[in-house]
Amino acid sequence: METKNRLGNCEVCSANTAKYCCPRCEVKTCSLSCVNIHKTELECDGRKYKTGFKKLEKFNDNDLSQDYRLMNEYIEAIGEFKIKTQRLSNLTPGFRRLRYQAYQRHNRLQILPNSSLNKNNTSYYNNKLNKIFWRIDWTFHGTNVKLSDHKVPEYLKFKDIVRKYLTTEFHDDKVNEEMQFYISAGIKEVTLLMKTPYGKYYEIDSEDSILYTLRYKSILEYPEILVILSIHKEGFSHLIYQENPILHNNKRIKTN
Repeated sequence: METKNRLGNCEVCSANTAKYCCPRCEVKTCSLSCVNIHKTELECDGRKYKTGFKKLEKFNDNDLSQDYRLMNEYIEAIGEFKIKTQRLSNLTPGFRRLRYQAYQRHNRLQILPNSSLNKNNTSYYNNKLNKIFWRIDWTFHGTNVKLSDHKVPEYLKFKDIVRKYLTTEFHDDKVNEEMQFYISAGIKEVTLLMKTPYGKYYEIDSEDSILYTLRYKSILEYPEILVILSIHKEGFSHLIYQENPILHNNKRIKTN
């Protein structure tokens, strides 16, 4: 017993059974020649229409994943546009050098002149050493503890910067009480999330240097790190920015 072909007949030649369905316009075709004819006549490029309407009953997990990736692409594109159109004339010479050197290191640094963040930004580029020295802000989730580091050289690893905050020797008794769970957990049981300019966070590896971590990422003024206990990480999954996995396959650059 023959089974009916779900695509029906070719909509171009009508002579053969259809084998293909165009991802963009959904025209059914039977061969490469019919595919090319439909592309020419309908001026169709054959690429799936990313923002096309789809009925809810036909919407699946794959469509949800594609929409999420598309949203991240738009967020990145908007960020890139803001950076490219930012007027350099509004920046002081020091911030111009900082932003240029950040770009040389593949970091998409956004600077907002005359903003409160900009007034607090003590990051700078040292021309003689050819190094960026960053301001880094730390917020410990579930506490009122907010700390700042200044003049942090870009070659330092995040674990070596934050480790001092996970000891009782660094704080007074009041702060030690608030930080008791972080101090007990130690560096291996905390997760570091770096704030993006778009309301989400990059998950970063504490073993990496600042220089490597900031590659291909967007930051506003200077790194702002949210420290959470790793056991609470699942509760932040919706806030973690999904990065392009291709970038993670790039060879690591030297940080010294």
